[in-house]
Parts: sequence; structure tokens; C-alpha cells
Amino acid sequence: MANNHHHGQGHHFLLVTIAAQGQINPARHLARRLARIAGARVTLATPLSSHRHLFPESLAAAGEPDKSAEEAPLNPDGSGIVAYAPYSDGFDEGAHMDNVEADVLMGRLKSVGSQTFAALVRNFAEQGYQITCVLHTILLTWAADVARDLGIPAIHYWIQPASVFAIYYRYFQDNQGFASAIAEEKDASYAIELPGLPTLRMKDLPSIMFKPNPFLSSHEEIFIDLAKYEKPKVLVNTFYELEASVIDETPEFELITIGPVVDQSFVPATTGSKDLFKEDEGDYMEWLDAQEERSVVYVAFGSLTRLTGRQVEELDRGLKEIGRPYLWVLRKDSRPEGVGVERIWEEGSGKGKVVEWCSQVKVLGHKAVGCFVTHGGWNSTSEALVSGVPMVMLPQWIEQATNARLVEAAWGIGLRVEAGEDKVVEAGELSRGLDVVMGEGERAKVIRRKAEEWKEKARAALAEGGSSSKNLKAFVHGL
Repeated sequence: MANNHHHGQGHHFLLVTIAAQGQINPARHLARRLARIAGARVTLATPLSSHRHLFPESLAAAGEPDKSAEEAPLNPDGSGIVAYAPYSDGFDEGAHMDNVEADVLMGRLKSVGSQTFAALVRNFAEQGYQITCVLHTILLTWAADVARDLGIPAIHYWIQPASVFAIYYRYFQDNQGFASAIAEEKDASYAIELPGLPTLRMKDLPSIMFKPNPFLSSHEEIFIDLAKYEKPKVLVNTFYELEASVIDETPEFELITIGPVVDQSFVPATTGSKDLFKEDEGDYMEWLDAQEERSVVYVAFGSLTRLTGRQVEELDRGLKEIGRPYLWVLRKDSRPEGVGVERIWEEGSGKGKVVEWCSQVKVLGHKAVGCFVTHGGWNSTSEALVSGVPMVMLPQWIEQATNARLVEAAWGIGLRVEAGEDKVVEAGELSRGLDVVMGEGERAKVIRRKAEEWKEKARAALAEGGSSSKNLKAFVHGL
């Protein structure tokens, strides 16, 4: 395709993710930046089930996945610059973690995904849209095998902080007996020192390290795969200034920081977001407009967190006790059994507003928001960081406890509240955390000042000539 060569050095990137909002978002934002900054052709491949959710109007919804690559609208997400193509992960009707064992999920994803993904790549080549580079997210090392078999370079896109990457790397190396210490199940406050990182306690480590976990072996595969290269390149969704110490202490890899990839209004020409969830039709933005500056507590736990009934009750109590206005995202489909979510919905509270789903970047960017109560997934944490909003963290699983530790100990822009014996953060503990972050004390002032400073640094990294912006351009030119 000669006409493809005048922009982006004729590159055609194929980004592949699994069917999870937390992976699709950073992939989509990177896709848009590659298309914009590097002028490359970019296609995002997601499993058929999520493709149907994202684009119910596309051909894939009519049950013709084989045709969609050539006939689906080029840019159905409205950005005008990213193409989408579905592949089958073996769960075309969608798979929920609740009802499929993780090892079954991973096994089928690999066996079916490898075949349908390879067919997709060949299909593009036959139409003259040769793929020149495959980028894949965390659980998809098999996509790198497919790419190599077809003679195409594959690059890992790490969508968590560089610190978490380094922790897994040291763990699989069993650096200074790190893995053995975990296997002995020392107590939660047992301290671990790793190069370039703040002191980590057992409770700050990724949750999948603690019991035999199929996701842990998928993470190990990443490092086995990367070991095939001399100083492998890894794109990381962070910015250099935020994690310089750990990046400098992990010279075995070329960690290319290109983040935080968030869909922010200051990134030019962003359009309406398409999520796997329907945005609440309510008037939450108007409600925020009516609140005082930095007075609102925004509460949201991402797309995967399933809170227990007791946790929802404690949050409800805590939010009402603090007497501050709050905006709480509580999806009806994530509500636990036996909890009066309807009651919370109906009665609300004089000061609170409960919605099903909202545009998180819009909310975090609103001047009325003073604090973000979050599970601490990396997308949410990055969005708060770029918006300069302090955090109160209730980490649930995977790397969220590590993110919370970094937020508190390394960057000083929030704090983690502690769960009791039954893993529930009680109302009193939540309001204590909110008082520390939103109060008038010295610590609150420091947290707010640091949040503002990191916001400026994040925006500088993403701006023209900033570290992340330069790294992304250099990465494309260097391919």
C-alpha cells in the first residue's frame, strides 16, 4: 500500500487487549496518541464480546465477525483515527470472572485467541494493510508468539506502574530471597526493600503473589517472554519523573514511559467516551456545578470491583457521617446481595448523590471535587494524578495495594485506609481518612500541594516536548 507510507513511516500498529474496561481504556488512549503523535495507522483488537458492547451498531453485532475487519466502519469510536477489529477469545457471549475459573479462562483465551488473532493479522495483510508492529497488554503473551511466527515485532504494553513491573521482575528472579519470604507468609507488616522503591510491607504487594494463582503464572510468562531479547523494550503507562528511581534501578529493560495515557480534556480533540457501561443520564455535572470548590467527595471503584454488602453499608454510613457532599458511583449490576442498594439509591441523603456510572475524567476535572475515594486501580489513580485530586484508597486486589503504597509513601498525594479483620473498611476509618485528606491540618495541605505539583508534572510529560511525548515519537521512529 504505497499511499500508506507518507505518514507514520508507513506503520500499522495492532493493539490487542482482553475484554476488560481496565485494559481497553489504556489501549484505546494509547491508540489515539499513536495515531495523533506519530501519524501511524492504528487498529485496536478486542474480543468479540466487548466489541459488541462498544459498537452494538457494527457488523460484529450481526454475528459476522469474519467480515468486520474489512467492512466495519473504520473509526466507530468517533475519534476518527483508530480502527477497531474483533477477535474471538473463546467467550463470544462474554465471560465473567465470577462464573469461569481463571485457569480455564486463560487457557481458552490462549488457544482460541491465538488462532483468531493470527487470522486477523493475515486478513489485514491480504487486504494490503500489513501490520508492522503488535502491541499487547498484560495477560496476552501468546499474542507476541503469534506476531513472531508471522515475522512481526511485538512489544509489551505494561498498563500498570513501572514500580509494579519491577516488583514482579524481582519476585520471579527471587531477588534476595524475595519470593521465598512471601512463600513463608510472614505477617502483613513484614518489610521488603527493593531497589528504587519505598519500603513495602507484605500488605502492599500485588495480591496474586500470595496463593497459587493462575494469573501469577501468566505474569511469569511475561518475563520468560521478555528474557528472549537483549534489553527488551516495554511501553509503560507512567511518566519518567513519577517513577525515575525505580526505572533507573531496572536497567535490564528499556522501560519506555509514555503515560499517563488518560483521556483528558487537555489532550486535543477528544470525543465522547465509549465505555462498556452506559453513562448515567442524570444531571450529576449540574449537581457538581452547584457545589463549593473542592468540597465534594467522589466515590468510585472501577469496573471490576464487587464490594460486599457489609462494605457498601459501611461506606454509606461513613459518607453520611462526614457531612460533606458526595457523588457515589454505585452500579446496580455490581451490587452485592442483601444490601439495600435500592434504599441507598432512593433515599440518597441531603448531601449525597448516587449514580450508576459517570464520565470519571469529567468528574475528576471538576473544581468542586476535593477528594477521590477509590480502589486504586491504575487507570483511576492516573486520572486522579493528572487531575490533581487527592485520594483515599481502599485497595481490593491485584496491584491496587501497591498503587496505594506509592500514592501515600512515594508521591504523598493520598492515603490508604485500613480494612479490619473481615477485609471491610469501617465507616469510622473512612471518615478518619477523609478528615486527613480534606481537613485543614498540615498533612492535608501537604497532600493538596503535592497533588497540584504532580498534576503539573504529568501534564508537562504529556505536552509537546515532554518526556512521554518525546518517548512515544522516538519509539515509533526507532522501530
